[in-house]
Amino acid sequence: FLVRLSMRFRWHTLTGPLGAFCRAFIGHDAPAGARSDSGKGGIRGGAPAETFRQRTGMLIFCIAGIQISYLCWGVMQERIMTRTYEGLREGGGTEPERFRSSKFLVFANRLAALLVAHLASRREPEPAAPAPPFRYSYCATSNVLSSVCQYEALKYVSFPTQVLAKSCKMVPTMVMGYVVSRRGYPLLDWLVAFAVTAGVVTFKLHEAEDAGAAGKAAGGQQMGAELAGYVLIVGYMAFDSFTSNWQEALFREYSPSPVRMMRQVNLFSSSFAFLGLLLTAEAFTVPAFLARHPDCAVHVLLMSACSAVGQLFIFFTIKRFGALVFATINTVRTMFSVLLSYAVFGHDINSGEALGILLVFASLAFQVYSKWRRQAKSGAVDSGSQKKMA
Repeated sequence: FLVRLSMRFRWHTLTGPLGAFCRAFIGHDAPAGARSDSGKGGIRGGAPAETFRQRTGMLIFCIAGIQISYLCWGVMQERIMTRTYEGLREGGGTEPERFRSSKFLVFANRLAALLVAHLASRREPEPAAPAPPFRYSYCATSNVLSSVCQYEALKYVSFPTQVLAKSCKMVPTMVMGYVVSRRGYPLLDWLVAFAVTAGVVTFKLHEAEDAGAAGKAAGGQQMGAELAGYVLIVGYMAFDSFTSNWQEALFREYSPSPVRMMRQVNLFSSSFAFLGLLLTAEAFTVPAFLARHPDCAVHVLLMSACSAVGQLFIFFTIKRFGALVFATINTVRTMFSVLLSYAVFGHDINSGEALGILLVFASLAFQVYSKWRRQAKSGAVDSGSQKKMA
């Protein structure tokens, strides 16, 4: 239906920022001369329209894949880490238990991503000058640590708090980008980052309910438990910022394919996570827990599959449509994750929390819009220079 509607109303031919936005997402038809020439070769005149339709369908497919994969992944993450599972006692009856091994979740996710990346990379030729394998171990280590901090934080703060707080990682990302690559950022990016941080602070100051299990169990020490949750979120942002900047440095220096990067990083990540499971004996206690609670095992498998498939959708979307299109999709996905959490798990929301959420996503939307405008202006400059040359 969306494809037919887009074909009836040719909004992709609009001018200005909106037109640049549509063309970057969907593309455009071939010139009229190309359409008339193609008809002589036995190809019907609607062939360019078919190309546009295919590109539109591919974009819808990518959007649906990212949204479904990571929305399901977020729901499973919150279900596993913040809710109890009913288990049978030895003397009869049931006893609620919580799944507490964040390292096992990291291991399961990374192992699934490794298998998917290995299958996807079998058709790729080996690069002439590949990066030394140990270079991937640095970002793999920070990747494991960031994921552990992310899952552990759900024991102390609610999922909406965690998602919104993760939006503040623009500040440590930019700081780490300067430290690792000496990269500068425009003033607008800093203003957006601090506006997002202000929205998260507003949300937290008005939060009436925090679903963190440890925070509820702590009673009078709830403030200390929430502080531990925020320390873990800060750790997540620091490690995740290092991961992205280190991977970007590897892309610039060795130009590995995204699938190869995914395979190498997850190879080290899954190995490090499994080593952590052995050192803490969770490699033996977690299987026993999953045997007592088969529904938890199903949730872990579903979460791992969604994470692995979602990564492939991300790489394909960036390769086919660009990083800016993915940033737009991801902003919408983050908003849907918060709303879905409220709908599925029944979190209460007040006007202060709603204001904080609105400030966060309005800032992110403005950042994406400003990037589209910059791209539209650069495209106009390029087309003007081509006309002068002609």
